Amino acid sequence: PTTRIKQMSSTPLLENAPPNNTTPASLWLLAYHFLILGCTGFGGPSAHVGLFETLFVERKHWLDGAVYAELLAVCQMLPGPTSTQMSFALGITQQGTLGGLISGLLFMLPGAVLMTALGVGTAEALKRGLLDHGTWTAATAAGLSSVGVALIGNAALSLGSKICGTVRLQMAICAASAALTLLPSKPVPWLFPVLLVSGGVVSAVDKTVRMSARSDAVAQEERDAQPSIDRSSIKFGLRAWQGACVVGIWACMLLGISVFALSTPTSTQPQLHWFYTFFYTGSLVYGGGPVVLPVLQTIICDRNHWIRDAQFLAALGLAQAMPGPMFNLSPFLGAVIAQSAGTNVYVGALLCWLGLFAPGVMMIFGVLPLWRGLRNNRIYQRAVPGVSASAVGLIFASIFSLHASLQASSPFPSASDAIAVTGFALIRVGNVPAPLSVLCGGVLGVLAWACGIEQ
Repeated sequence: PTTRIKQMSSTPLLENAPPNNTTPASLWLLAYHFLILGCTGFGGPSAHVGLFETLFVERKHWLDGAVYAELLAVCQMLPGPTSTQMSFALGITQQGTLGGLISGLLFMLPGAVLMTALGVGTAEALKRGLLDHGTWTAATAAGLSSVGVALIGNAALSLGSKICGTVRLQMAICAASAALTLLPSKPVPWLFPVLLVSGGVVSAVDKTVRMSARSDAVAQEERDAQPSIDRSSIKFGLRAWQGACVVGIWACMLLGISVFALSTPTSTQPQLHWFYTFFYTGSLVYGGGPVVLPVLQTIICDRNHWIRDAQFLAALGLAQAMPGPMFNLSPFLGAVIAQSAGTNVYVGALLCWLGLFAPGVMMIFGVLPLWRGLRNNRIYQRAVPGVSASAVGLIFASIFSLHASLQASSPFPSASDAIAVTGFALIRVGNVPAPLSVLCGGVLGVLAWACGIEQ
């Protein structure tokens, strides 16, 4: 299912799939199905997109396939977690704003509760010294982290093959995006949206030039061949002016929190700085979890030294093993950061969770009403393949930065590489589910510790 949707989003939208006889889902059905998806949705955003497509388009016929592809493209072009934004957007199309809140929150909360509990437990273990270097628990964390990096690599390959395929231009955009991302010694947050926009511009220009080279008759024939899709039953949530207000509120929050946080020492208002860091990252970094991770790691580990790299990578591994969005690693990080600062771990978990998710959720509620007019814009449609290819390049680049962090923090760097390769083989070749692969990584980490493989 994911392959089909990705291919659809890589071509001019609305040119795929004939219209279906769609019937909106009720609030009860949305709540039931998204609670199940929130508890069983393992495998990361790529898998979530496939699960949503199977449920909404193939099984229940709640949404037309071409409309689903458009929604996916919109979410890919916004900052924030794509699969989470899709969960809100799908609910909005069925039952408006209330439907979006129900579907999105029920998809997010199960994994968030689990990661909060794990974060609080880890914070307590840190207090007792159970995760100190040389312990079996530290070795377990290193094993989990190794498979976490392997999962990112698998996601990059899967998305690359689905979005870029064999199209030379999209492959070139992907490679250029990855190379330019790796060029600075540290991740530059503003570089990501610049690369995404640049990829879209290149794609739009290329498509426009190739279309202009064809005869007018052929171009008109292609336009006439596009199916007429009935969208009368689709809801957009807020009105256009209300959506614009939500986007404005987000921009004012970002500006206000940034000014206040940057003018206040971290020592006097640590909670404010935690919320600002996660809100800023969620607002300005595109490409979802794999792209956000290296930026967050740079800010909270390298720049502010709130936690260690090993703890961050352990959170990554655990988040990959939990159902729901990868952004749910934020309450885990918040609890560990709060424990290190000697403050309430539950407050830290909540602030970081809200900070990372809020921008993307606000953007989907604000932009979706405006999408009504944008979705038929040909320039927008021609830009989507380039934006998607550039986003994949950012994910490929994150593999290198995460691997470097793993090498720096692991008690056994060589064994960590071996565990990562093993985990990749389990996922890619053996089709072993992500939770089981991560668990195997933890077991292999303990075995490496027991065998005395340390450097």
